[in-house]
Amino acid sequence: MSDIREFKIHLIGISDRDKQVLVRILKLRHSPTSVRNYVLTDESAPENNKLYIVNSDCDKSIAYWSEHFLNSDRTPTVPTVFAGQRCIKCSNTYSVSLPFRATTTLNTLDVVTVRELDYIPELTISKSASVDRVDVNSDKQVLSEKFLEEIADSRSCAGQQIKAMVVDDSQPVRKQLEIQLKMLGVSVELAENGEQAIELSKGNKYDIIFLDVVMPGIDGYKVCKFLKQNNRSKSTPVIMLTGKSSPFDKVKGSLSGCDTYLTKPLQHDEFQDIARKYIPQAGMR
Repeated sequence: MSDIREFKIHLIGISDRDKQVLVRILKLRHSPTSVRNYVLTDESAPENNKLYIVNSDCDKSIAYWSEHFLNSDRTPTVPTVFAGQRCIKCSNTYSVSLPFRATTTLNTLDVVTVRELDYIPELTISKSASVDRVDVNSDKQVLSEKFLEEIADSRSCAGQQIKAMVVDDSQPVRKQLEIQLKMLGVSVELAENGEQAIELSKGNKYDIIFLDVVMPGIDGYKVCKFLKQNNRSKSTPVIMLTGKSSPFDKVKGSLSGCDTYLTKPLQHDEFQDIARKYIPQAGMR
């Protein structure tokens, strides 16, 4: 995998018996093929990559969590999963039953890392409408397009100032980049070919442009030259998308004016590096 991350889990009010069950469940993820590993921690202070599981049936646990991790407007300050029979109504929280069950528990934790911590190491889009399918033994996931779009749309606010254009004749590539950018709060416009990209660039100013090299009609190099000669887009970073990585391709791209390359298939960590460099004002965790 291109990206592997360990998430800490702090338990509040979970019994020793339930804790032992949870430990066995979390060990299912400790394998070389896993993209997410979970470990328990006694440290209660908030950190990046830390989740909280709270016993929803224990008044004392709820009171402790509310005092330490709930804002005055009743929104939680930490990613939280309530475990138990009682339904706790609070925004941006999740629920599982007790005793813990492997598939449900791991599925919920994975969804929390996507929704609350924006962790999608490899974005794989399927045509399935299911929220998330998880193989608890290997952590191989297929996140449904509908699920990812809902998260991305919630991140991308109306009137967002950061604006991107994605140009690629492949619908899956366009969709992947659209979702990844929206996860950062970036507004996205899509073009299927060079002609559409040129027309969009004449009437819009973008903060970043992702441009495929090989397309029917006008190729990416010619589109890039046009963009760099256009007053509206000449200072806009252009990221060329290519399945090739030979020195000749890079030289040709540099001559056309592109700023850097992303090689397909796109990897989440490489995309994040590009985003940090060229759109640092975007919201990244």
